Amino acid sequence: MSKIENAKEMIFVRIVEEYPDEYILVKIIEIDHEKGRKIGLAIYTASSWEELHTYAEKEGITQDTIILTGLNLMPVLGGLL
Repeated sequence: MSKIENAKEMIFVRIVEEYPDEYILVKIIEIDHEKGRKIGLAIYTASSWEELHTYAEKEGITQDTIILTGLNLMPVLGGLL
């Protein structure tokens, strides 16, 4: 697991593009379903989802964070998500 230093607020799509080969623990800044706007701050990356989930539970931050899957780790079938 690696801490991300000097991260900037970004939309979720940009975060998964920035860290394509990792799982990313993201602090949720804003989720507006009406506008389709989801903004967060990447705080940690890891090679496994479980590692980030365990850390978030231990720190008591499961309500304020989300784990995103890097772009290259998303399952695709025939080029479709």
